[in-house]
This record gives sequence, C-alpha cells and structure tokens, in this order.
Amino acid sequence: MFTATLRCGTELSYEARTFRPDPGHLVPCRHHGYCAVQVTGGSASGGAFSPRGRPRAQSELLDWLRGRSEASVHALRREGFTLRMIAAAERAGVLDVDLIAGRVVVRPTIEKSSAADG
Repeated sequence: MFTATLRCGTELSYEARTFRPDPGHLVPCRHHGYCAVQVTGGSASGGAFSPRGRPRAQSELLDWLRGRSEASVHALRREGFTLRMIAAAERAGVLDVDLIAGRVVVRPTIEKSSAADG
C-alpha cells in the first residue's frame, strides 16, 4: 500500500504508486478541503497490513462445521471461507451445497465398524 501524509496529519492510502501524489501537491482533504502532501511512502510488498487476511484451510471449515448438520452460505462467507473452498469440499464429498437456497448441508460420515463385518 502506498501512502501520502498531508500537512494536517491525515494519511491517504493508494493501491498503486502512480496514483500517489508527489510531496507539495495539493490534494482533496477530508477535513480541510485541500491540503498539501508533506511525505509519501510505502511499497506494495512491504506492508504488514493485508486487506485480504489469511486464507482459511479446509480443515478449519470442517472444524467449524463439526456439530452442525447445516449452515448457510452467508454464515460460511462471514467466517472467511471462500466459495471456492466450499465448492472444493462439495467435490470432496463432505458437503451438499444448494446455492439457490443458500444452504450447506454436512454429509453424514460413514464409519466402518467391525460389528458390521461379521
């Protein structure tokens, strides 16, 4: 993330270096109308802040679903699980997904027991 700090102390963020103004330029300010840029900084790869967050693992999806028979797609998205991950879990046979109804149903696991063999 690229930044420009204004003389009033307001910090503006830019996604690309080409959008960031140079020091001395007047730019729109949220508080004063226009302020001059005092300092610029930042780089696309050097920031500790990531707007996307950490990708979730499919094991986390299964842990979150443990004890539930169904959940909504909205609830899964709110917890940070992507539609791509939900679709992969469906292909793996863990979930049944009904996108029209917005419902995700956990498939029951079939456990093998030695009593059933005999």
